[in-house]
Amino acid sequence: MKNKKIVSSLVLLIGICLMGVLFSKDFFTTQTAGDYRNITDVQNSYNADAETAQALTQLKTSQEKATVITHSNSGQRHIALTFDGLTDRTSVQQILDLLKKYNAKATFFVDGMQTAEDPQTVVNIKKEGQRIENYTLSGMVKMENLPVERIVKDFCRAQKIIKVTTDQGPNLLKCNETKYTDQLLQVVKASGFNSVVKSDVFLNVKQINSLPTADNFVGNIKPGSIVSIKLKTNPEPVVNEPGKTDLKPAIDKQPGLKVLPQSTDLGEKEIIDAVEKLLIALDKANYTTAYVEDFSKTNTTPKPVKTTLLQNRNDVKVNNVFSFMPKITDFLREQIADLFTCRTAYAAEIVDNNAKEIKIVLTTEPALSYTFGGLSNEAVVNDVLGRLNSLGIKATFFVAEIEMKKYPETLRRIIANGHEIGVAIRPKDGETIDETRNTIMRGRNTLQEQFGVKTNLVKQPWGAVADTTKEAVFSLECKLIGQSINVVQSKHKDYTSADQVMAEIFGKSIFSLARGQIIHFRMDYYTNDRLVGDLMETIKQRKVDNIAYATFYDNPANNPANYSQYKIKPVGEILSNTKFTYQYPVDPKNIPVRLRNDLHRLTIDQYNFLDEVSKRYIGNADVTYEDRMLGFSKMETRHLDKSGLVQTEDNVIFLTFDDWGTDAAINKILYVLHKHNVPGTFFVLTNNVLNNPNLLRTIAVQGHNIGSHSDKHKPMVVRDPKTGKQVITQNKEEYTKDLATAYQKLRDVTGDVTINGKTALTRFFRPPTLAISKMGAETLFETGYEYIISGSCSTYDYKAQSIPELVETIKEGVYAKNGSVKKGAILTMHMGDSCIYTPTALDILLTANEAKSDTDPSKFKVGRLSDYLIDGYSQINRKKSLKLTSHDKD
Repeated sequence: MKNKKIVSSLVLLIGICLMGVLFSKDFFTTQTAGDYRNITDVQNSYNADAETAQALTQLKTSQEKATVITHSNSGQRHIALTFDGLTDRTSVQQILDLLKKYNAKATFFVDGMQTAEDPQTVVNIKKEGQRIENYTLSGMVKMENLPVERIVKDFCRAQKIIKVTTDQGPNLLKCNETKYTDQLLQVVKASGFNSVVKSDVFLNVKQINSLPTADNFVGNIKPGSIVSIKLKTNPEPVVNEPGKTDLKPAIDKQPGLKVLPQSTDLGEKEIIDAVEKLLIALDKANYTTAYVEDFSKTNTTPKPVKTTLLQNRNDVKVNNVFSFMPKITDFLREQIADLFTCRTAYAAEIVDNNAKEIKIVLTTEPALSYTFGGLSNEAVVNDVLGRLNSLGIKATFFVAEIEMKKYPETLRRIIANGHEIGVAIRPKDGETIDETRNTIMRGRNTLQEQFGVKTNLVKQPWGAVADTTKEAVFSLECKLIGQSINVVQSKHKDYTSADQVMAEIFGKSIFSLARGQIIHFRMDYYTNDRLVGDLMETIKQRKVDNIAYATFYDNPANNPANYSQYKIKPVGEILSNTKFTYQYPVDPKNIPVRLRNDLHRLTIDQYNFLDEVSKRYIGNADVTYEDRMLGFSKMETRHLDKSGLVQTEDNVIFLTFDDWGTDAAINKILYVLHKHNVPGTFFVLTNNVLNNPNLLRTIAVQGHNIGSHSDKHKPMVVRDPKTGKQVITQNKEEYTKDLATAYQKLRDVTGDVTINGKTALTRFFRPPTLAISKMGAETLFETGYEYIISGSCSTYDYKAQSIPELVETIKEGVYAKNGSVKKGAILTMHMGDSCIYTPTALDILLTANEAKSDTDPSKFKVGRLSDYLIDGYSQINRKKSLKLTSHDKD
C-alpha cells in the first residue's frame, strides 16, 4: 500500500511538471529544432537542401529585397552593440559577464561553422539573454563576388545550423566586409531574412588601451550607431604580421614574415579589457544599448537598457528549450568534422594542467605526424596504406570501438603495415568522466585482446573537447591527441584535386609544416576516393620536403650526412622520444639566476648612463646623430661606437640572423651552420614565435645564441614624414612592456638550455632598423638587457637577386680591401622566408674558408657572441676588452 502511494505521488508530480511545460510560454514558441531531436540519419541534421531549393525557386519568381539596417533614427541616445564571429568559450563568457555587470544588451553574429564546432558557447549566449543572429557560414569576405547558388547554400546552411543549436532561427544576417548589392539583397530575402546589418562603427581593440582612449572613441560616436567588435578574424590569413610597423626604415628593412596563421590576431585579454573600457565609457557618456533588431522597428520605440553597474540581474529568463541541448549536440558532434572543421595552427600551450589536448608535440626532433580516421571506405583505406608504404611513412590511425567490430580485417591490415593505433572516442554532450573512461577502456581492451595492440593514445575526432573528457583520458594515463591542421573542410567534399584543397588549406602564407605538428586526415569524407592519398603526398612534397637543404651538390637524397629532411612518424613515437621533448614553459627552477629578470638588472641613473651605454653599445657606421639616433647630444654620440666590430685581435667573425620565419627557411640555415660546425646568434622577433616554439628551442639546443629583436618590431626612432624630424614610436611604458614580453617568450622556451655550461639565451638586443634613442637604451638596461648590438655589415640578403651577388656582399663584410679579415666583424642576415639565397651563400663562403690553410691570414673562424661579450667587456675601452677577447675561444 505504501508503494502504491509513492507511485501515485510520483505520477502526480510528473503530471504537474508536464502541465507546467505545456502551458509555459516557451512551449508555444516555434521550435525549429524539434524535428532534429531524435535524429537517426546524421547526414540530414544540417542538411539545408530543401531550404536552398526553396530560396532558389523564390529568386526566380520574386525580386523582393531585404532591407539594410545601418542605424537608428529614433533620436534616443543609444547604440546597438554587436560582436561579430566567436572567440574561445572562456573569453565569450567573460564578455557575457561584463554585459551582465553593466546591464548592457548586445547582438552576437555567429557563423555556422563556429556554431557547429562549439554549440555550447552559442547556447550560453542565449542563456544570458543576448541576441543571436547569422554571420553566414564562415564569415567569408566579399560575398557579393560569389555565384548566387553558392551564396544561397551558404546562408541556408548557416541558418539551419543555428536553428538546430538554439531552437530559434535568426531574423538578421550580417555579411563580413561585403557590399550589399541589389542581387545580394534579393538572395538574402529569398533565404528567409528580412534585413541585413551594416555597421557604421568598428572598435579597434588595440587602440582602446586606456579609459581616456575609450572616452574619446565614445565621444565620436553618433547616437543610433551600430558599434561592432570583431571576435573572429577573416578566413584568409593576412601575410603582414600584426603589430609590425609599416614605416620604412633606412636600413635593416625586414621582409614580410610568413608564419602559421593564428586562430586570432588579437589577444583575448586585449578584447576583454577593451570591451570593459567601452562599457564604462558608454555609461559615463549616458549612452544606453539596444539590440540591432530594435533598430528595424520603425513603428515602435525600442526599450534600451542603461549601461550601469548592477550587483544582480534577475530579469534574464532562461528558455526551457535548452534542456534539450544535450540531445541536439549528440548529433552535432557527428557532423562537425565532416562539414565545419577549419584548419588551425596552434601556439604553444602551458603544461601546468596535465589533462590537456596535444595539438602539437613539444619536441625538437625534425619530425611531424600524419594521423588518420574513418575506416568505412575500404577503397580509400587501401589507397592510403599503399601510398604510405611506397613513401616509407608510418602513421597513426585512430579507430572507434564500433569500427573495431565492423571492420576488423581492415584494422588488421593497418596493423600489419606497421602503423600505430589509437582509440577514437565520441563522447555525448554531458557525458560523465566515468562514462568516457569506460568507453576508452573498452576500446583499449578490444585492441589488446583481439588485435594484440597496446595503446595510450586517444582522440576525439571532432567537436570541442570537454573538460570531463580531458580528465577521463588523463586519469587513465593516456594522451589526448588533437591536431595542428585538420585537412578536411566541409566545402571540399566534392573537390577533385589536391591543388584545389591545398590552395584553401594553406593559402599563400604557410610555406611549410613544422616540427611536432599533427596533420589529420579523414578517410571517409571525400567523394573522390583518391583525394586523401593525393593530399598526403602533395603535402609531403610541398610542405615537408621543401624544409630540407637540397642543392645539386648537397642533397638528402644523395648525401647520407645531410640530415635536414624532416620525417613523418607516428605521433606516439615522437611523444615517447624524450631525448627531444621538453616542457613549455620551462621550469623556473631550471632557469639560471642570471636570466631571471627580477634578479639581474643594471642600475642606470643620470650619472652612469653614458658610461654604461658606451660600454654596451656596438653600433653601425650608418647610424648617426642625424639618422636614427635620438636624445643624445652631439658630444654624447662621440662616445658611442660606430664600427660595429667586437674588440678582438682574433681572426673571428660573427654570424647573426634577424626576425623570424618558418621551418622552410630556418632549418636550412641551421643545417649549414651545423655542417660547418659554426655558431650563430639569432635575434628573434617574438610576435609570432609561440606559434612554433619547437623551432626556437631547436635553434638553442643546436648551440646557438638567442637574442631579442623586440616583440612588435617597432623602431626606437623613426623620421616623421610630415615634419622631417626624428620621433619615438612608443612611450617608455609601452617600450618596457614590449621588451619584457619579448624576453619572457624567449625565456619560457629556451631559458634552461645551456651550451658548454653557458646559457643559449642571452640578454643581447638588436634594435629594429638599428635605430636607438636615449630613452630606449635606458629602458633596455632597466629591463635587464646587457648589450645593444647592431653590427658592422648589413648584408641586405632579403633584397639579393642571386647567390653570387649575396656571396660578394658577405665577403665585403668579412674582408678588408687588402684581403685581411675584419676582426670582430658582425654580419647581419635574416631568417625570413623571402631570404632564399642566404643558406647557400653561407655554405659557399664557409666551404671556401675551410679549404684554406690554417696559416692563411685570410682564414677566419666563426665565434659565438656570448663568448666575447662577457663580464668586464667594454666597447669603448679597447685595451681592456682585448685582454678578455684576444685568444682562441674554441
